[in-house]
Amino acid sequence: MGGNLIDKKQCSGSEDAVQKRLTQIADQWEYLTHKTTEKSLKLKEANKQRTYIAAVKDLDFWLGEVESLLTTEDSGKDLASVQNLMKKHQLVEADIVAHEDRIKDMNNQADSLVESGQFDTAGIQEKRQSINERYERICNLAAHRQARLNEALTLHQFFRDIADEESWIKEKKLLVGSDDYGRDLTGVQNLILGKLSGLTGFRRDAKRLEAELGSHEPAIQAVQEAGEKLMDVSNLGVPEIEQRLKALNQAWAELKNLAATRGQKLDESLTYQQFLAQVEEEEAWITEKQQLLSVEDYGDSMAAVQGLLKKHDAFETDFTAHKDRCSLICDQGSELVEAKNHHGESIAQRCQQLRLKLDNLSALAARRKGALLDNSAYLQFMWKADVVESWIDDKENYVRSDEFGRDLSTVQTLLTKQETFDAGLNAFEQEGIHNITALKDQLINASHAQSPAILKRHGDVIARWQKLRDASNTRKDRLLAMQEQFRQIEELYLTFAKKASAFNSWFENAEEDLTDPVRCNSIEEIRALRDAHAQFQASLSSAEADFKALAALDQKIKSFNVGPNPYTWFTMEALEETWRNLQKIIEERDGELAKEAKRQEENDKLRKEFAKHANLFHQWLTETRTSMMEGSGSLEQQLEALRVKATEVRARRVDLKKIEELGALLEEHLILDNRYTEHSTVGLAQQWDQLDQLSMRMQHNLEQQIQARNHSGVSEDSLKEFSMMFKHFDKDKSGKLNHQEFKSCLRALGYDLPMVEEGQPDPEFEAILDVVDPNRDGYVSLQEYIAFMISKETENVQSYEEIENAFRAITAADRPYVTKEELYCNLTKDMADYCVQRMKPFSEPRSGQPIKDALDYIDFTRTLFQN
Repeated sequence: MGGNLIDKKQCSGSEDAVQKRLTQIADQWEYLTHKTTEKSLKLKEANKQRTYIAAVKDLDFWLGEVESLLTTEDSGKDLASVQNLMKKHQLVEADIVAHEDRIKDMNNQADSLVESGQFDTAGIQEKRQSINERYERICNLAAHRQARLNEALTLHQFFRDIADEESWIKEKKLLVGSDDYGRDLTGVQNLILGKLSGLTGFRRDAKRLEAELGSHEPAIQAVQEAGEKLMDVSNLGVPEIEQRLKALNQAWAELKNLAATRGQKLDESLTYQQFLAQVEEEEAWITEKQQLLSVEDYGDSMAAVQGLLKKHDAFETDFTAHKDRCSLICDQGSELVEAKNHHGESIAQRCQQLRLKLDNLSALAARRKGALLDNSAYLQFMWKADVVESWIDDKENYVRSDEFGRDLSTVQTLLTKQETFDAGLNAFEQEGIHNITALKDQLINASHAQSPAILKRHGDVIARWQKLRDASNTRKDRLLAMQEQFRQIEELYLTFAKKASAFNSWFENAEEDLTDPVRCNSIEEIRALRDAHAQFQASLSSAEADFKALAALDQKIKSFNVGPNPYTWFTMEALEETWRNLQKIIEERDGELAKEAKRQEENDKLRKEFAKHANLFHQWLTETRTSMMEGSGSLEQQLEALRVKATEVRARRVDLKKIEELGALLEEHLILDNRYTEHSTVGLAQQWDQLDQLSMRMQHNLEQQIQARNHSGVSEDSLKEFSMMFKHFDKDKSGKLNHQEFKSCLRALGYDLPMVEEGQPDPEFEAILDVVDPNRDGYVSLQEYIAFMISKETENVQSYEEIENAFRAITAADRPYVTKEELYCNLTKDMADYCVQRMKPFSEPRSGQPIKDALDYIDFTRTLFQN
């Protein structure tokens, strides 16, 4: 504000006084600000000192508490108290680690206070050093106490393990000190296996005590090794450890001795009880079998006897096994007696009883088997006699049959069966009759109790057997007589069947040929069919003779008054109907052949007419295409001649329409081939259409060439060379080149294209194809080819300035016109003629007067680029 007053000169001439007053105020404000800053810094330093002192006091108090905890001598009285002290120690160590950051903060504060230089540096350093030393001391005390606690924990864990082992040994001593060795095998086995009760009081089966001691020995050894290691590395409780280990070893040795003594006694008792169990098992089996062998049932049928014999055989096998087992048991008893088993007398007595019972069972088994075999022989004879009589009953039904055959085949079948039947009789006589006779003789010679019944039954069976043989011989003679009678009839049947089958086959072939549709494609085919039909009619006389022979055979067969012929289903009546039908088919065939011959003559006329027009039209197409492709003269003359040809092509569309009408008529008559021409309606229409399109493309191409000649500067000779080269490689006159032909054409025009293997990439040629055949249809038309060549001729000229500079270079001086003489001296005649014809005369810009032989190349160049 004072400055504003001075600047505006509103101080009434006291500007110096105002200025001085303003200077005094500014000095006083600066002094006040300086003092305030100093006061603030001192207050902050004092606050830091207070915070530092408080932190030191707190740390000093905490260090005192931790030191008192770590210097205690209490290491625990048992495992639980040691584990509790270790948990407390872990909390103390965690608190020590947590105070490490506070120690660092205290050191940082001390460094800050020392650096400020405004406080008691020596006192601060002393307090800091004291705190750091005490913190380091409690870290060492913590590590020392942790080691002592770990040592105490190991010691008390050892005492607990040794107490567990002593308790287990005490428990096992109570078990092995028992005097109970079992009253039977089960009791002994329970004692050996042991039914031990665990800490929970529930009963459970355990391993044998010896096995349990063996498996527990590593635990005892581990405790011993742990005690010895503790004595080596620890100073705590060494005498107590040594005393406890000695007591454990003594108790373990006593337990092993007691277990060995009790085990030996239990094994001896077990061996005795096992021996008694085997003896009692064998005696029980002998008692059971004695009851079975005492039964008087020997079977009332063969099946029953065989079943009893099988059971007895099984018993004998079982007896042999049990006899061996009894011998083994007696041998084991002798070994026990020799081993001075305290049950030796009882063992010897039981062995003697077992041998006596086994001998009694053997005698009883031999008596029962003899009775079973006698009864089996008698029942077997009676069963075989029943089998023989049953077989004879069955065969008697056969020889009493009245069936002697209806024809030769059935008679021969019956004779075959009769021979088989006789062979069966002979075989049965060897197997059945002789077998039953031998069995009868065996039983009579053995004075069997049932001898009278056996003799009577054998005589009855032999009498029926002889009667069956006589009846079989009589039937065989009757069948042989019937066979001769039917043999003559059979020969007639076979002859008729063969001739009837041959006649029917001839008829079926003839019918197939005669009824085959008469549809030919040429006059030659219908003539061949008519010739074949005439030959068939000439062969009918031999077929008629065969037919009459069949009729004579049929009459002879019917004279025997027999049934139908079994070798054929043909009858004479059916063959006569077949012969009549054949005559009708022949007449119908004659008419069809005549009709088809007339149709083929008409079709051949149509073929000739179509071929005449088609061949002439194709000749015209070929000649016209050739003349189009071989044009001569100037571009304007070629264009005019091509337009005339195009008009002629469209005019000949009428001839193509006539050919299409004839082709439609051929299709209407189903004429699919024409030997007089190789051309079709579709092919000619396509060729005409291609010729029409070719004329239009060539006209367009010539117009393009004329325009290029007039506006781009490409000479007519160059354009003619391009066209001539294209026509040279267009071998099929199609108006287009494939890619390989196009590449050859470019090489012929001087393009340096690299030679690459088939299938290998050709980047340079592919770049050209991207221009002339971008859609990759595989062909390059004449129009695309000429456009490409024109572009290549003019591609070096980028702008009209380049052409102007070229004309300016050939002038005598830097002037806007060129003379005719200069053009002909520096350019080719064609190029000079082209320029003279199209350049305008040059006139002086100021006066407007033309200059002799001067031409305006600037206007010419710009007009050329505009076009």
